[in-house]
Amino acid sequence: MNFGYICNIQLFNITTSQMKKRLSIICIYLFLVIVVLGSEVNKVATPGSNPQRKKVGVVLSGGGAKGFAHVGVLKVLEEIGIPIDYIAGTSMGAVVGGLYAVGYTTDMIDSLIQVQDWNHLMSDGVYRENIPAFRRNNQSRYVVSLPYEFPFGENSRIVSLPAGVYTGQNIYNLFLNSTIGYHHNISFDDLPIPFGCISADVRTGNEIVMREGNLAEAIRASMAIPGVFTPVERDSMLLIDGGVVNNYPVDLVRSMGADIVIGVTFSRDEKELEQSRGTISEITQQIWNFIGQYKLNNNISDTDILITPDVYPFGMMDFHKTAIDTIIQRGFTAAIEHRDELTKLKKSLSIDTNFYNQTKKRNPYLELDTLTINNIYVEGITQRERSYLNRWIDNYNGSITREELDNMISKIYGSGMFDRVYYRFEGEDPFDLIITVDVKEANRLNLGIHFDSNDLAAILANTTIRLNSSLNSMFDITTRLSRDPFLMIDYSINRGIFFKGGINYKIGKNDLSIYDRGKLLYNLGITRNSLNLVFSEFYFGNIMLHLGAQMEHFHFYKAMGSVFESPQSELNDLLYFNYLLNGVYDNLNKDFFPTSGLYFSFQYSLHTDNFVSMENEAPLNVVRMKMLKPFSLSDKVFITPRITARYIMNDSVPRMYRNLVGGRTDGHYMPQQISLQGSTGMEFLENMVFSTDVNIHYNFTTNNYLYTNLNFTIHNNHLHTLLEGDSFLGVNLGYSYLTVAGPLRLELGYSELSRRFHPYVSYGYYF
Repeated sequence: MNFGYICNIQLFNITTSQMKKRLSIICIYLFLVIVVLGSEVNKVATPGSNPQRKKVGVVLSGGGAKGFAHVGVLKVLEEIGIPIDYIAGTSMGAVVGGLYAVGYTTDMIDSLIQVQDWNHLMSDGVYRENIPAFRRNNQSRYVVSLPYEFPFGENSRIVSLPAGVYTGQNIYNLFLNSTIGYHHNISFDDLPIPFGCISADVRTGNEIVMREGNLAEAIRASMAIPGVFTPVERDSMLLIDGGVVNNYPVDLVRSMGADIVIGVTFSRDEKELEQSRGTISEITQQIWNFIGQYKLNNNISDTDILITPDVYPFGMMDFHKTAIDTIIQRGFTAAIEHRDELTKLKKSLSIDTNFYNQTKKRNPYLELDTLTINNIYVEGITQRERSYLNRWIDNYNGSITREELDNMISKIYGSGMFDRVYYRFEGEDPFDLIITVDVKEANRLNLGIHFDSNDLAAILANTTIRLNSSLNSMFDITTRLSRDPFLMIDYSINRGIFFKGGINYKIGKNDLSIYDRGKLLYNLGITRNSLNLVFSEFYFGNIMLHLGAQMEHFHFYKAMGSVFESPQSELNDLLYFNYLLNGVYDNLNKDFFPTSGLYFSFQYSLHTDNFVSMENEAPLNVVRMKMLKPFSLSDKVFITPRITARYIMNDSVPRMYRNLVGGRTDGHYMPQQISLQGSTGMEFLENMVFSTDVNIHYNFTTNNYLYTNLNFTIHNNHLHTLLEGDSFLGVNLGYSYLTVAGPLRLELGYSELSRRFHPYVSYGYYF
């Protein structure tokens, strides 16, 4: 055997086997290297990519209406092409920053801001069309609402000040509607742009950083201005405006990962300080500055590019259109002044902005107007009580637009039965819509004030008392303290928003001056007691129907007579039993100076003194109607004709039910009273009265009105002889300014009833 040969063969076999293994390993290794290198090459080669670039964070400070300047700044950043990797804000900065973070462009935010009624948003007011018909006449009477506890317990507070003037219902609805698509409890890092905002916990005084949870709630908490908006309860915290502790949160955006910070804040210059008027908003802003000055200074020094728009003379509460337009432009101008810095920053980042924008997360619901609804659920009330809301809710099973959603929530809140109404979506499209209501459990004392040159000062006080948490029944107590005071107690049994029955008692005192074409005949003093049984009241949108019975008692404490007789020194008390049928259609858009809609009312009443007859004759039959309809003459000038008529069908009429004309408001002194502009007293008229009034008003600037009224009244004993009857005119010319507490009116009137010029001044809502 050739041992050497065998050895050579074995060696060859071993070498070949090893070589195969080694070659396999080498191939695998080379493959992995190529893949890795290829991926790295691809990364480098992909347009717009730069994984090593520095991250940019934007910080937007609080400032109320001044925060609209943030929109102008963001427009410049968009134009230059600055990528925004993180955004943080406080108060209004949280509002603008939150909208931008969910995908709104600056043009979209600008449009959203411009179309809002900010006076409405910053209050808890409800547009008239979203208020049930039975509440429309009372909705604007009260300017103060104070909670109290009843019954009074050992530790209860009889009256307490609210945590804020407004619950923030309207502004919160805006946030909910604008953040659809990110309505779940989420991490704010999952937004198209990672977002954070600041609030403060009242209970501990700690700064609260919000980067997860309900986005709309976080924004609402961040702008809960103390004393203006109620705090937001979250977990065990009571959250208010973050401006109290950190109005310019550069430290927050740094902690999120920002390497470069672009910040927007507002500084007060000497001119602004000199012109300061010491308003509540200015004082609030200064307090915040004092408290957070140390942190503010540190955050400013940690800002790479600081933009400080000059928005003087506008302040925190300047939400009118001129201010908004100017403030946004001021923000744009301030950012343009930093164009060179911003352009240099853009170049240093080595990024293709188009690619950056294309790869950014998108909000698929941003421009989706109609939402598909699977089911609608209500939390906070029993299933039985859900009937209160069914008429509004059930119409939208299947789908709902964003506008319909807002209107539905406003109508539920406008019922006056809930402190707060909010919603959330669950699941993915199609959604389950969950509506949560907070029933008004705390009783509230509502106060209204009024002053005029006729009746002098008047105070209106009201409270609604629920004896339990049920919505089915309630006591409503209202009193007017004035020269003509009254007290009214109402107990109602409700079967949904659209039906109620009950009992009502009212006692009132009136001093009437009775005239005959400018000549004072006598003064009439009456105490009127009325007990009303409401058999049924129905509400269908803008329609109200009322069926009831009434016992009415008159006591005279001053001389009583007629225009044809000498006054009597004494008169026996009078007692009547009446039956009433009322109908109202009302879709006017405003209580004062309406510009659209229609009002029509009809009343039929049957008056007796023994349930079946009047003074042993046929019952007294009375029909009354009123209609008014505004028309537009231009975008600022409107004309509103009004027609009022009352017809007594009997020849023999008790004095207490005769037609009366005079005064500025229908029914203010007596239920049958028909107003006459420019008059100072009342006058008895014949059985058939027809009155027309034409109002022309000019809304020359926001809340400022010039107006005139022309009255024409004609009366006679019968309908068919009306045109042959006596007539007289009334006219006025006035100016009005609508304030938060009600309209201020200055006017001069003249009527053929008083036959003299009559100046008139009033302030507050009429009641």
